[in-house]
Amino acid sequence: MAKRRNLSNLVVSCEWASCSYKGNSMEELSDHMSLHLKDHLGDRDAMEELDDYACLWEGCEFLSMGSPRELEIHAHFHTFHSKLKFIGAQLLKSHPNFPSCTQDLHSNNLVPEVSEGLVCQWEHCDSTFNNPEWFYRHVDMHAHCTGLSPLPDQQQAIFCNWKDCDAFFKIKYRLREHLRSHTQERLVACPTCGCMFSSNTKFFDHIHRQAEPEESLVCEHCDKGFANERLLRDHVRQHVNHIKCPLCDMTCTSLATLKIHIKFRHCDERPFPCDFCESSFKNQHDLRKHMETHNEGAAYHCSVEGCEYSSRMSHTMNQHYKRVHKGGVVPKYKCHLCDKTFAWCYTLTLHLRKKHHLKWPSGHSRFRYKEDEDGYLRLNMVRYETVEVTQEIMKNMAKKRTLHKGPGSSNRAKRATTRASRTRGSPAGSSSPSSSSSSSSSELSAGEETSGQPSPRGCNSPVYCVLSNVPDMGDDADPMQDGSESCSPSGAVRALTEVARGLGMDVV
Repeated sequence: MAKRRNLSNLVVSCEWASCSYKGNSMEELSDHMSLHLKDHLGDRDAMEELDDYACLWEGCEFLSMGSPRELEIHAHFHTFHSKLKFIGAQLLKSHPNFPSCTQDLHSNNLVPEVSEGLVCQWEHCDSTFNNPEWFYRHVDMHAHCTGLSPLPDQQQAIFCNWKDCDAFFKIKYRLREHLRSHTQERLVACPTCGCMFSSNTKFFDHIHRQAEPEESLVCEHCDKGFANERLLRDHVRQHVNHIKCPLCDMTCTSLATLKIHIKFRHCDERPFPCDFCESSFKNQHDLRKHMETHNEGAAYHCSVEGCEYSSRMSHTMNQHYKRVHKGGVVPKYKCHLCDKTFAWCYTLTLHLRKKHHLKWPSGHSRFRYKEDEDGYLRLNMVRYETVEVTQEIMKNMAKKRTLHKGPGSSNRAKRATTRASRTRGSPAGSSSPSSSSSSSSSELSAGEETSGQPSPRGCNSPVYCVLSNVPDMGDDADPMQDGSESCSPSGAVRALTEVARGLGMDVV
């Protein structure tokens, strides 16, 4: 067995119903939880008669829809989660100067859904588990038992034999770390809010984020403050969309975001079918929300004394509570063009599309809103991308325009374009030649066409270009009309050229 954390002093309490048991090892806790499940679920023959199975762990409202095995996995995950919170508490004891977590306590005992089961996808292994502790130990054993394999250059490496993975490493420790990306194993949890983390460093970052931010460490893009410089650098990277989807012009800030985008935008697979109708869904969360539509009668009743309102769906009940018992929903979204306010982001989106005829430019998935100085959320005008990603998007747009143009086409009314470029400084340590980036925004409003002048501070300083509009190059757009010159570049190309000049580059 590969060396794991020393938990010789482990003490974890069982929080199932009113149980007061305390275990000193995961073996004891797992056996104890199995007794609770046997008592709660009864005989296997009788289990099929129930439609749902509720979790009795303190503060957990999980409900398994027709699957006792799903509840078993969920319940054992509570004991595993309690172990991680114990580890987190021990780490905080060894760092008494760390700030305290101030996150909401209501999620302390919430654990992730594992509806698909715990299945080992190592080559020639199809073992399944209902306990995450045994599952993670099993996968760790694969890494421990894997030996070196030869490479073409006469060197050796340790290969990951997980399904559809070609990664290889020089040492077993790196393979073990890598396998956690397949199993989603977490090593520590915050004892206050219950959030789980894959390393001590990420847990400590979570704690430091609760500290009062330094006045000098503020993100220039969103005005968020941070307690130390490394947290600020990590945050700034999240503003730059440096990964482009290979199937469209959508750009993302991370590979994880790209994976979610591809799953929901480009994949038709819906592995979560409804047992009561022909609908199917891409994840368990959407299926659970849909299942509420099949509730017979009112499944939710207003908890306010004297109120008899009821509904079939929790979402409807939440809206009722905010509207009736909390003085109505306070509008927090505002249109940047006409100052009309809205309570929900989707109603503002409809307003922008129907009233002002806006649409998001190439590479955007939807409208995004940002809190302004007056507290209202308005349309976010700026998106930061690396120059390379922007160039690729521009090429794609040029190809689409070439395909859409045709002889005898009429000139559509073009919305004017505002262009401006600006240079911003970056926090110490976060600026490098490779981090220079351009940005495009989603403000699609009418306005005068102006051309901004670049103001570079040097090739090592990030140069941002704020695009207030994207030209409407429709099917019938003809660049030869309106007296424009045939060789005149489009507004988007001009903006890209200005950014390139600021970086000491030429766009051919």
